[in-house]
Amino acid sequence: MTRLPSAVVRAAVGFGLEPTTLQSLGGRSGSAWSDGHVVLRVGERVAGEVLAASAAAGHLPVPRVLDRLELDGVTAALLEMVPGRPAGELALEYPGRAAATGRVCGALHDALAAVVCPIGVRDAPGADCSERRLLHLDLHPFNVLVDDDGEPTAVIDWANAAGGDPELDRARTWSLLTLDPAARALDDNLGWVALTDHWLTAGRMHALSASARMWACKFMLADLAARHTDAELGPIRHAMWLV
Repeated sequence: MTRLPSAVVRAAVGFGLEPTTLQSLGGRSGSAWSDGHVVLRVGERVAGEVLAASAAAGHLPVPRVLDRLELDGVTAALLEMVPGRPAGELALEYPGRAAATGRVCGALHDALAAVVCPIGVRDAPGADCSERRLLHLDLHPFNVLVDDDGEPTAVIDWANAAGGDPELDRARTWSLLTLDPAARALDDNLGWVALTDHWLTAGRMHALSASARMWACKFMLADLAARHTDAELGPIRHAMWLV
């Protein structure tokens, strides 16, 4: 069994959970754990996640925050376990449902653009943040949970949340759907292609400005630098030349 970080153990005990029942939920942030009934998030950015998700709650589905703790500068939050599966998983298993799922996921961008970013959530790195709308900055098919009909049940993992121009959030998703090495590996899957094509169209990502695309490419290079080789990141650099 994977040894739990000490902060996760302390948070579990503080919330009355049995630490040995917790399993990592994976994800790039590595801050989510579950016993199958609730989700425990622990990390330096969790305070911002809670603020962001709470602000978004009136505009799009997010998990409810059940409780929170402060542990020596690290925030822990206990979240409800929302029913559903990742949109990407549904599209891969049921290609016939992928297009409709992509359209409803693409519509989430407009809903999120209406949310004012709360004080306490960071500015989007490397960007002009004179306009502070709430940005998710990791809105991709495995961070949107959907039901069997492809309707969203929750937008999860707000670890990257920031304030800025909503176009940056759409550009970030464009880069995740088209340039991320993990997404490119699925380019031959019909369900994935249908999901992403309809998401890109519904999100009007063909109309993104050159400056937003360039920002998204730079953000992705910084985000993935420690996890991928120069060759794997080559398509991102190439995209920057085409902007």
